[in-house]
Amino acid sequence: MIKDALKHIWNSFSLFVAKVAKEVSDFVHKKLCEKKIVIISQNGIVNIPISFRLQLSFCFLVMSVMLWVSYSTDKYFSYDSILSEKELEIWNTNNVNEDLQYKVADLHNNLVELNRYFDNIRKYDQLAQKNIFEKNGSLKLADAGSSQGDEVQGVISNIRSKVLERIDSLETIIEMTGLQVEEVATNNNDKDKAKTQDNNHQGGPFIPFEEVSSFESLRPSEFNGEIEYLLKLEGMVHSLPIGQPMERYWISSGYGKRVDPIRKRAAIHAGMDMVGRYKSKIFSSAPGVVVKAGSYGAYGEMVEIDHGNGVATRYGHLSKILVKKGETVGRGDAVGVQGSSGRSTGDHLHYEVRYNDKTLNPKNFLKAGKYVF
Repeated sequence: MIKDALKHIWNSFSLFVAKVAKEVSDFVHKKLCEKKIVIISQNGIVNIPISFRLQLSFCFLVMSVMLWVSYSTDKYFSYDSILSEKELEIWNTNNVNEDLQYKVADLHNNLVELNRYFDNIRKYDQLAQKNIFEKNGSLKLADAGSSQGDEVQGVISNIRSKVLERIDSLETIIEMTGLQVEEVATNNNDKDKAKTQDNNHQGGPFIPFEEVSSFESLRPSEFNGEIEYLLKLEGMVHSLPIGQPMERYWISSGYGKRVDPIRKRAAIHAGMDMVGRYKSKIFSSAPGVVVKAGSYGAYGEMVEIDHGNGVATRYGHLSKILVKKGETVGRGDAVGVQGSSGRSTGDHLHYEVRYNDKTLNPKNFLKAGKYVF
């Protein structure tokens, strides 16, 4: 019974297909019936017959040309778009290469200065081991007239000049971020120690050591205080978020007042929106400890890192988080992947820098980083 039903359905379908085919064939033959082109001239009348096959071939030719034109046009615009993307990629690559060249040059200069700095420190240690200071702490000036005394004074002068120069440079870099050096220096976990050791918190204009008229005012306690202050500044700069959170990006929205992208009203933007390539990795801009890693309302998938001294950074709208709460990260470690989670209109990174839970302009920190890395 089922076999008969299937046979009946198949026969009905075959009849339907045959009927449709016949109707199409009749329509084609009707429209493409044999035609003649009649040419009337003084010499008489000429009939040029146009057969069905010729008309059918002409239709196929026209359709082929149309398809070819459509395909070529689509490919032209596709290739044009690909070329534009490649040109943009080449332009970005050239910019990155240029930035890398500048960074390599800056890094080389920094390494040279650092080597000089440590070389001076080693010389100072050697002089200290030779007991060049009196018991009362003043410099031994008895030998100042001798060649050895002149050499000692020259080395001390050179060392202190470099130390003060480096202190001035680091203070300038920290102040570029919008932070106050003295405030950050006393805002760490060892506040009591910072308050008692006042000689570690110094400032003022930079005066090269060569301008000091006498060595009599130089004492080991003062010099040691300057070196300790320098080391503290080095640690502060090392912990500041002055690294790049993305390798390649452009800024779609800066810090401060702007028109909210969703409500279209005036609003305050507490961070910086940075757009990179699809699925770009996000990196920690400084060493620290992850204090938040998860979904946080408008931030979406977010990571917050505590860098010490009251400074923290936030990385919002991530598509994926690569770290866990309590994890220690270094500068340049991947913490997530760019996304559009939370209150977002498209793939980007919402990057915040916070000091004592108040936001600061990340642009200042990125600018300061160019003078370090």
